[in-house]
Amino acid sequence: MKFIQTDDIQRWFTEAGELSELSRSIGMKQPDPRYLEQQLGVPLHLRHLVQRLSEKHGPLPSDALNSIPFYSLCRGLFIPLSFMEPAKAAQVFGLKVAPPPNAAEREQLLINFVQKDVGLTLEEKLGCVLGDPFLGRRSTFRRDSLLRLLMSMGLLSRKDLLDRLTHVGDVAVLFAENRDELRGDPPLTAAEVMRLLYLIPDEPRKLKFDLLRSLLERCGKVEAFFIAKLMLRKAGFGFDYQGPLIARVIARMYGAPEEQVAHAMALTDAFHVARVLESDGVEGLRAIRLQPLVPVRPALAGGAVEDIEKYPVWVERKYDGIRFMLHKSTGSNGAMLCGAYTRTRGDWLEQVPGLDGSIKMIPARDVIVDGELYGTVLDLEGVRPASVYEVYGSLQGEASRPVTLKFAAFDLLYLNGQDLTQQPLDRRRSMLNSLLAPLSNMQLPIPMTLCEGQMAANKDDVNRLYHHFRSQGYEGVITKQPHDPYQLSARDPGWAKRKPEITLDLVLLGATYAVTTKQNAGLFGSYVIGAKSPQGGFEDVGDVAGVDKIRDAQIQQEVMREGLMTGRRIERPSSSGTRPGVELRPSIVVTVKFEGIVRDQVTGALSLRDPKLAVIRSDKSADEADSVNMLQELYLKQRVG
Repeated sequence: MKFIQTDDIQRWFTEAGELSELSRSIGMKQPDPRYLEQQLGVPLHLRHLVQRLSEKHGPLPSDALNSIPFYSLCRGLFIPLSFMEPAKAAQVFGLKVAPPPNAAEREQLLINFVQKDVGLTLEEKLGCVLGDPFLGRRSTFRRDSLLRLLMSMGLLSRKDLLDRLTHVGDVAVLFAENRDELRGDPPLTAAEVMRLLYLIPDEPRKLKFDLLRSLLERCGKVEAFFIAKLMLRKAGFGFDYQGPLIARVIARMYGAPEEQVAHAMALTDAFHVARVLESDGVEGLRAIRLQPLVPVRPALAGGAVEDIEKYPVWVERKYDGIRFMLHKSTGSNGAMLCGAYTRTRGDWLEQVPGLDGSIKMIPARDVIVDGELYGTVLDLEGVRPASVYEVYGSLQGEASRPVTLKFAAFDLLYLNGQDLTQQPLDRRRSMLNSLLAPLSNMQLPIPMTLCEGQMAANKDDVNRLYHHFRSQGYEGVITKQPHDPYQLSARDPGWAKRKPEITLDLVLLGATYAVTTKQNAGLFGSYVIGAKSPQGGFEDVGDVAGVDKIRDAQIQQEVMREGLMTGRRIERPSSSGTRPGVELRPSIVVTVKFEGIVRDQVTGALSLRDPKLAVIRSDKSADEADSVNMLQELYLKQRVG
């Protein structure tokens, strides 16, 4: 007779040809997780992952989770892509790292990673690059959830964690500080971590915490830091808005036309395109089509009116409002669903009271309309168009005077099962005019009108129409080539805009601490603002001061929630000497008003004269910020009058 002991079972697991043996036992009863973990060294998260994968794919081979260590993924990819400065890496991890790579180096790193066999699928590699382990699905974890998780892992109070969070500014740093070692031993594999995180949203609440505890207890500082970032989908690697680059890399891997891949990504996302290419090849991309309630990024102006060479052009009024894609979908039983998607594909339908009712009145079964939410205001001089700041204030209940909201439609992308994006503009506008005509005499919660415009035969006509719309109080004009298709998720060179250049949309690159004793002052007294450089980064163009306490609190919340502090300290000159501050990862876009542009006589650098923060543009990503080239053009116009 032989008695089976722990050593025998451990040897049995070691020699097993299938990972699924980890979750099997004699009879129907599942093995006790505590026994597997304490006696056999099989942690809860690994047993659960193997069990779930076995249920989906059948018996797993012993090398199913073989990949590079997760620590190597953090060191080789996550740290370089996260804009982490050497000083912060030394402070948080006690680790010496190289300075962040420039734009060209980041792109090459991405190409090398995607092409290299590291034990991850293309979809999982994209999840790493985009900082999204859930592969496009919704995350169920927020910062407070992670704080509760930390509290459950040690004798830590919520108050202590929040106090510490105000100093470090990033919940991921708290996770790094909670670990004693730099890396876990035995090492976690990248496949093990990424595939477990993908499953987390579907698990019951208690099991989620148990699985994450099991995972984090085997992490070191670096691994715990980036697991927290990934759980919040806030890794901040900066590729989420670089569709052309991602499309180029995917197309190269599969030998697919880059334009076809980019179009498919504009209609869905990179993860879905990767799945289709993996399963069906290039032919599968043809099945990806425009559909209502599937948000897409709109076309944007890609040129300047002064550069138009081909006439006639369509010239339409440019509104100072919020860009929306309105979606309507009607089911077989007549039930209607609606959406109002911003440029970043967020659904703001609930934030605009009455818009749902107006969309449902559009006389179509299924439709996608591109347009602008704008407003009018009654003041002492009569009715005038509202500024975008007043429109935002109205939606947030902070408007100084009542704003009447309206929607101006200027394009039709989809109608009753037909994708119209490849139709010429004049055809799309004709159909849009016919579609909206019945609404002109209706009392809608949010009135809908067709954006007004006219054909221009030459530059003089464009100037005439520009001054006409400006005299009415509108922002300017957009010109479009009448025979061009609609370019989803791209800057269309056939679209050009002209408006008074008195504001710019810029990115916050740093924050300096306030030194005033005024009661309405916030933590930060001013912010470093930057414009996009031709190399893909951002250039410092000055400091914006005079931020009130409410806006400063909004920015602080965003900085803390997104973990935007890089850890690098900065100093900015002021009339009283130098002021200390912190560097921010480029993420928050703000509209800045200014009086002019000045050039430094020594360095030649351009900066803004007397800039003031007007509004936080939560509907824009950093990639949509204005460029240094625009500052140079404004400076030249300023010089020549």
